[in-house]
Amino acid sequence: MEPAGTSLPGEAVAPGRPETDAGDRTERRPELEIGAHVSSSVLGAGMVVMPPVVAALAGGHSLLVWSAHILLGGSISLMLALLVRARLRPASLAGAVGALLGSWAERAVNGVFAVAFTAGQAAIAWFASTCLLTAANGSLPRPGADGLLLALGILVVAVLAALTPLSLPAAVLRLRSWVAGAVALACAAWGWPAASAVGSHTPLAPSGLSPGGAQWLALAALFFAGVGWESVTSVVPAVAAGPRRTAAGVALGVASVAIVYLGLAAVHRLAAGEPAAPGPVSAPLRWVLAGATAAVLISYVFTNVRTAARIAARLRPGEPGPSERGPGRALIAAVGVACCAFACTGVRDGAVPLLLLGPAVAAMTGFALAAVAAVRCGGPLMRSAGALVLLVLAGMAVLAVPFLLGG
Repeated sequence: MEPAGTSLPGEAVAPGRPETDAGDRTERRPELEIGAHVSSSVLGAGMVVMPPVVAALAGGHSLLVWSAHILLGGSISLMLALLVRARLRPASLAGAVGALLGSWAERAVNGVFAVAFTAGQAAIAWFASTCLLTAANGSLPRPGADGLLLALGILVVAVLAALTPLSLPAAVLRLRSWVAGAVALACAAWGWPAASAVGSHTPLAPSGLSPGGAQWLALAALFFAGVGWESVTSVVPAVAAGPRRTAAGVALGVASVAIVYLGLAAVHRLAAGEPAAPGPVSAPLRWVLAGATAAVLISYVFTNVRTAARIAARLRPGEPGPSERGPGRALIAAVGVACCAFACTGVRDGAVPLLLLGPAVAAMTGFALAAVAAVRCGGPLMRSAGALVLLVLAGMAVLAVPFLLGG
């Protein structure tokens, strides 16, 4: 999925209106603009990928895992929104923490996202490969060479497209989110691909994990779907809303994300285990669902490869910004090679959630630096909020690592 909507870590966007009474009374209510921006930034490829992955890992606790992620992500988004509202011009997460903490923080966020996005595309390709093999076999496949070859093929197609002058119009990008949501709902309604039990050998769930470890892995991997909570740094300063309207806008965006993700998780759970669930998916329907899933996900890999290249380009000293020129073909190709290298490490059970830990770590790193900025630069309330977010993120890491390593 794409970070912060159409903005990139470290990429400044157009300055917003000055914060005046007139700026707070726009024709389009600022809370609606903030809410729409947050929801559209968070909702992306994660709608298709994450519900079956979380169901495979967390089983009956999937709704609880989703609720915990949305509560934490929404809190981080609100903290960021109130932190940058009157302090910064519109910028991405890297630009915001760089302005508040120094250039080292901007380089750190850009660096982790540049690497992590390549792992994320490998995870998306493996998921699409799993769907295609499930359509062919009628059940979730075991990890193997067939899945790797399909995943590499998907990545090659997307990277070759990224090397061309082809670009998707803004209207198509907006429509893509709706198409992805429709595909995700159809897949959830049919339990596609079927949720596997914890401990089985499939690309969606590693074997050998305890139920607690699998749930922690699900919660950690969900930060892949949380890339976008930070998008408030680009929209909140631009709309120049007051604190109440800013908070209302973030709450509206969080509510929209919660409706979509909790709804998909609930439908997926119903289809997987209730007596009224539909019967086995027929072969023609399997291929329709797998083809639609692969097509949507390839389009995300196509745009995300360019996004990762643009992020990497900002790490070069003196490199022109993305608004001046796009990343070079050599850099796009290098990102594609890195994606394929990560895909090759996925020839084991649980490839998808384990590869998703790459973008998840990047998101958590960015959020942690934002919390540090709140502690250093905010007022008493912001300092308390930042300290609480840091404690929660650190606690998650401390509690999750023993589960993941010990099984």
